[in-house]
Amino acid sequence: MKKIIITFMILVSAAFSAPTMAPDFSLTTTTGEKVSLNGYLESQKPTLVYFTASWCPVCAKNWPSLNTVYKEYKDKVNFIAISIDPTDTNDVLNKLAKKHNLEFPMVSGQPKLMVDFGVRGQATTIIVNKKGKITFMERGHITLEGYEKILSDTIGK
Repeated sequence: MKKIIITFMILVSAAFSAPTMAPDFSLTTTTGEKVSLNGYLESQKPTLVYFTASWCPVCAKNWPSLNTVYKEYKDKVNFIAISIDPTDTNDVLNKLAKKHNLEFPMVSGQPKLMVDFGVRGQATTIIVNKKGKITFMERGHITLEGYEKILSDTIGK
């Protein structure tokens, strides 16, 4: 009986854990650029995926750091911020980007993609390596130094 319970717990845990391989996506950014995970993988660069929402206070704390590392690492790492809120339209996100001088690419509300990635909420940073494997996932505030370390470790500086 004990083995059955342990086996059941392992199976349930595996079913609700984040996928090892990132799910493919095909999206259009708020500026009209077509992006996909497969396209990012063809570039032979890792990808930072950030799940956000226009109203999220923790996300707002991360945007300046993301913007800074985007400028520094955009030639070595693909970046995409994906809103989880279906009311975050292109117009809402473009106004947000203008207000906060955000330069990284953003995609309007895609809550299903959050579920596909195994993400439980906004303010989640994911790193997908060059082979499509999720190597980092963390929800919450990450400092500029934290992002720099994550990306430096990711690209092997």
